Amino acid sequence: MHKLAHLRYPLILCVISSTLAACGSSVPTDSRCRNLVYKDEGLSRSEYLPCAAEIVAALDELGPQSNAALKGDRQARSQGQATLSRVNALMQAAGGRNLLERWNDRALTDLNVRISNAVTSYEAFYMVRVLEEPNQFAAQTREAAASELRNATRNHQEARTYYRRLQ
Repeated sequence: MHKLAHLRYPLILCVISSTLAACGSSVPTDSRCRNLVYKDEGLSRSEYLPCAAEIVAALDELGPQSNAALKGDRQARSQGQATLSRVNALMQAAGGRNLLERWNDRALTDLNVRISNAVTSYEAFYMVRVLEEPNQFAAQTREAAASELRNATRNHQEARTYYRRLQ
């Protein structure tokens, strides 16, 4: 039994590694968010805006999916969660936390903050578990989800508008 317990840990590590690799593979190899080379001053618009376009396009898919999810569409909720994972993967490929650093081009920093706010709001929306009637808290959970989605939608629209101004 001791030998089996010893073998379990490498197996667990293998499963975790495979899962992480699968998450990272959700970013296509030809994505403009891959292989960005950061300098002390951040990235230039010509380097970063093609990546930002991919992120904003994914957020544009997420909006309708999230609205349908709020109405109870389970497939849309599942698709929305997958799209949100893709948005997070794109942001990770683009530099993760580096996206929130102050860049010389302040407008790009502002865009990234707006994108991050939208993603955070969508994440909050998908964390809310909407209870079904006749549960006494069904109306409260539905309102909490609706509130998070309103925040996500507002932040998403700000990010899209800001991106369009920078093009």
